[in-house]
Amino acid sequence: MGRSMRTLISMGGGHLQADRCAEHLVGIGFRCSLICLRTGDMDVASHACQRLRDTLEAGKLALDLVAPFTAWALAVEANAARPVTILPVEAGGFCRDECLAISLVAACQNDACPALKACVFALLGTADTGRVMAATGDVASALLQANTRLNVQAVVETVGFAKATAPTTQRLQ
Repeated sequence: MGRSMRTLISMGGGHLQADRCAEHLVGIGFRCSLICLRTGDMDVASHACQRLRDTLEAGKLALDLVAPFTAWALAVEANAARPVTILPVEAGGFCRDECLAISLVAACQNDACPALKACVFALLGTADTGRVMAATGDVASALLQANTRLNVQAVVETVGFAKATAPTTQRLQ
């Protein structure tokens, strides 16, 4: 494919770093919600939904976080001026757009306004960001209410990247 797909979340020996669980949750929430919105295959959608539920339960978080993730993914999908890339459900890392989504929530939670605007613009490819900014705020707030805060370093950190598998860019028809 020629381009490098990298991940924000280091996976040492296949295990998630303990201090990166919140970032992992956001990446999986974004990925699985977009997969559910994009696919016409009920088996794929069911698998993605189950993966999101399993990730939330593993983090001891309520399943009511599914709704903000879904609304956020829908806002991104509806407002993106370019195809947003995501990896398959079981991919071990996160691609560039998934990392931008993680950075977007981290910037929102940590009041990093210039980074927030840069991340949302880079993810969408458009300056029309109002709906996505509002949906991101909802995800960030829901996570904070569940005592889940992303590390401020998730906004800009790019060290420790690990290769991830090939992306999927299919969009809703």
